[in-house]
Amino acid sequence: MTAHVIWTEIKLLSREPLTMLVGLAFPTLLMVLLAGSFGNEPDPEMGGLRGTDFYVPVYASAAIAVMGFLGVPTHLAAYRERGVLRRFRAASVSAWTMVAAQVVMVAVLAAVGVGVMLTIGFTAFDLTAPSSAAGVAVGLVVGVLAFAGIGVFLGVVLPTARAAQGTGLLLFFGLFFVAGGGPPPYLLPDTVNTLADLTPMGSLVSAVSDPWHGDGWNVAALVAMGALAAVMGTLATRRLART
Repeated sequence: MTAHVIWTEIKLLSREPLTMLVGLAFPTLLMVLLAGSFGNEPDPEMGGLRGTDFYVPVYASAAIAVMGFLGVPTHLAAYRERGVLRRFRAASVSAWTMVAAQVVMVAVLAAVGVGVMLTIGFTAFDLTAPSSAAGVAVGLVVGVLAFAGIGVFLGVVLPTARAAQGTGLLLFFGLFFVAGGGPPPYLLPDTVNTLADLTPMGSLVSAVSDPWHGDGWNVAALVAMGALAAVMGTLATRRLART
């Protein structure tokens, strides 16, 4: 039952054109554009990193965040509007099964997006390999758990799919551009950078970028996302059970 629900969820979400465009194409397209803009020379303002090396971990994080802020909430809110969640409950599909399905769905689609981006980065732009592949992998996995939890929670509390879509776009682009996806941090005020670090997107970017660039595992970011995953997952499951 669980495997069938997960596979069905992946197929249904993969048919959402906006989610696929923003989640899979947008980060890769930005990487290509910014790699051409910043060139392949080390930038002292970016800690001696090349523009491509700086931005790729950020855009890999974005492939996860967009599923949590946009894909999952819109998908679940549409389910609730059409009464699909009630039919799942009538068929004895548990709330935990639905949450697990969303986690796997985010992981699979994010893996596709990150895989495409890294393939292009390594082949076309001579991307520097992560200093700690294990650290990057842990950051991505914990990020999937945190943002899947956020996505399910938003999907069960927002009233309509249109509201979920609008809220998700606002959250994603607002946090994405201040957490390293837009102007480099050195161009932003210190207050903005500090606040960005405190957001879920900022924690995800730090958890992925720090081990990638040789700065070690960002334990604080990993703990923050782990706590967020636990809280959001618990709240979302309880709300789903009553939906």
